[in-house]
Amino acid sequence: MATLNSNQSINTRFSMAPNIRIRHIIPILLYAFVQFFPFVIKELRPEWLTTTFTGIWFAVGFTVTIVVSIFLLRPDLKLYKQQGIQSNLNDTVKWIGLGILMQYGLVIVANLIETAISGDLVGSQNTEQIADIVRLVPVMTLSVVLLGPIMEEILFRHILFGNLSARFGFWIAFAVSSLLFALIHGDNKILVYVAMSFAFTVAYAKTRRLIVPIAIHAFNNALVMVVLFLM
Repeated sequence: MATLNSNQSINTRFSMAPNIRIRHIIPILLYAFVQFFPFVIKELRPEWLTTTFTGIWFAVGFTVTIVVSIFLLRPDLKLYKQQGIQSNLNDTVKWIGLGILMQYGLVIVANLIETAISGDLVGSQNTEQIADIVRLVPVMTLSVVLLGPIMEEILFRHILFGNLSARFGFWIAFAVSSLLFALIHGDNKILVYVAMSFAFTVAYAKTRRLIVPIAIHAFNNALVMVVLFLM
């Protein structure tokens, strides 16, 4: 077996196992269903759409989607190992740490830029809404800290960035996947989400291990939740 390493350039294009379309489309459809089903309920049966229902729905929905997605994506993940481009344990841990530092450095810069443009430090609408729900439905903490990061990294880093990288290279793939990652959060902090996405994407490109951006993403969400509850 080839020697595992994480020395490849971020411009090293991803490759996917054959027959990618169905295996990659199903997780996207499941994710979309979980995200948008509450809006359908709001129109048809608004009395059902309680905070508790929403919290349980996302926890169960994301869990099912993650299990199905991991099962479907096993050929891709095995391919990286066979190609010898996955990082070893030391490099994996190293890039989790580097990714966390990179992310917070970039987020600070992004916040400074947004403040300079707007003239005021604006909070994240998405984060505040999630914090309100978590306070009412503690089970949502699982979705925010763990299930959400796993699902989003599968979709935006592996499926979207990975497929675009295979065709167009790192920078176009990063631009498209990061912009969609920012927009899907429906927030007013687009530049901050793009900055976070850059750290996640670089770490994944260097290691070819999905656990790396998941760990960075989950650490960020957990820290945000801790800070919000201590305030």
